[in-house]
Amino acid sequence: MKNSQYKPLKLSALDTEDLQTFASCLQDALVPIAGMTYDEDKGHFYLVVNRFCWECHPEQHEGEDVHQRVSCGVHINHVKDVQKKGFDPNHEDGFMNLLTIHNQKDGCVSLVFSGGGEVELKVQKLKCLLKDIDEPYPTKHKPHHPVAD
Repeated sequence: MKNSQYKPLKLSALDTEDLQTFASCLQDALVPIAGMTYDEDKGHFYLVVNRFCWECHPEQHEGEDVHQRVSCGVHINHVKDVQKKGFDPNHEDGFMNLLTIHNQKDGCVSLVFSGGGEVELKVQKLKCLLKDIDEPYPTKHKPHHPVAD
């Protein structure tokens, strides 16, 4: 069941404001650990994620809300170094839940995952690309973040 509101995303981020847009689009993306690759020779970091389509309202199917997810490629250029912490990068069949992306430290892009995992990319300059690479697929599971008291 394809959502009639879905339009494929193709974005670039060249500054902090653009990166905040990326973070909004990628919040709660499911990231296979094997889907993160660093090409040190070219200075590129690649991610393939299952992005929750926050921009689409759910559609009703048999009385239930049906949301969408889509495979999405993320390409971060000008990467000089990659530091991974809080997860086992050798556990290649595992998935992580991406909470946000930010660059609070100058020259760094941080991918922050639930459970305390983080990937910190040292970059010469900010240039990121995001592109949906497949057709969306339905899901009844909408990410939920309980508010703490």
